[in-house]
Amino acid sequence: MQKGDILESKASKYFHRECVPALVSSLILRSKNLGQIDVAYLERDYKKAWVLKIVETKYSRYPSRLQMMRLRGTQDYLSRLLDMGAILEVKFCKKVDQTLDF
Repeated sequence: MQKGDILESKASKYFHRECVPALVSSLILRSKNLGQIDVAYLERDYKKAWVLKIVETKYSRYPSRLQMMRLRGTQDYLSRLLDMGAILEVKFCKKVDQTLDF
């Protein structure tokens, strides 16, 4: 398993354990030429409204401009589809620590 995959796996386990997970089909996103996402979950904002958090985990480099455009497209699409706010976060970790806790 590559280091980036380990990071994504740890992030996924953490967010699915601590939050309300949202599963998004990569087939649907690909069919619309949108960016595939690593992790998505629902969280309440300060007004107690549900917000979709989209997390892109990166190990070695920042997402390319094209990847960010596709991820922003995914953010917009899911926000409109679910009729709720959506926030895109990039979690960057150069060194994968086995005790990594998000």
